[in-house]
Amino acid sequence: MKKTVLALIAICMVASSAFAQDKIVEVVNPDQIFEKGYIQVIGESEAGQSRYRAKRAAEVVAQKRLLEIFQGLTLSGKTTVRDGMLSSETIKTKVQGTLRGATPCGEAFDRTEGYARVCLRLNLHGNDSVYSSFQDIILKSPKELKLREMPTFAPTNIPAVLPVPTPAPAEKVDVPAMQTTPPVAAEIQTAIVVPVDGIIVDVRNFDFKPALVNRILTEKNEVLFDPSKVLNQVLIERGCGGYTTDLQKAKALLESWGSKSPLILNGKTVQNVTDAVVSSDDATAVFAYDQKYNILAQARVVFVLK
Repeated sequence: MKKTVLALIAICMVASSAFAQDKIVEVVNPDQIFEKGYIQVIGESEAGQSRYRAKRAAEVVAQKRLLEIFQGLTLSGKTTVRDGMLSSETIKTKVQGTLRGATPCGEAFDRTEGYARVCLRLNLHGNDSVYSSFQDIILKSPKELKLREMPTFAPTNIPAVLPVPTPAPAEKVDVPAMQTTPPVAAEIQTAIVVPVDGIIVDVRNFDFKPALVNRILTEKNEVLFDPSKVLNQVLIERGCGGYTTDLQKAKALLESWGSKSPLILNGKTVQNVTDAVVSSDDATAVFAYDQKYNILAQARVVFVLK
């Protein structure tokens, strides 16, 4: 019995020390939040309290911290969640409902000093997440997000996507694993022979911010990609795609979504900090690939940030 008690005490001490040594860390930087897919905060109570009171106090601190970080996230353009709450009662209600979906991700209590630390996490994706709460407003009421209305990109000359040739068993055909851009209009017909099942948009040369609504535009201010192109459940699971600061990580993320042959687009510029602009030739190529491989509906899009 004595050994059992000592073992339990040892486990509690290890758990407390693990928290103290920052094994559980905050995720509060906006770029990091969108890359990892969640906000994670730690609340700490004042010392000299019972375990219960200290834990409750730490939870309150964590909840306030979570609201503060969430309000700083960008909805679209230069509009933050805080701005949206001030201008729209609907968004304010969505935020309050979203915060109720925050889940515990760790806790510790220091018996000697009488204080507690509590970790809370708010997921961007999945059930009880930011995107599940904001789905309706993103898809049905984009004006609430101060989203600029633009025409949808629809090229007049769309190259037919050719079926991928099946080589004879004895032949060895080296099919490139990845296409690079920009393909000029005359080369698109040849390029789409090789399947493309994902999009990487490299915007490392610009001040691009991840947001609840990121879009890909053409040079003529036409919308190539936005949430309206994404299937409802996919929007909840992936949002407007993925975010990373590394090209190899972008490929790995797409591969985890079933994409093995992505197309790399070099952004031409960025508008209003959340809209990536690509060339008309690149947009036409993406449009053609999408007709065959359903890229945009699956949100197989990753933005590479600086």
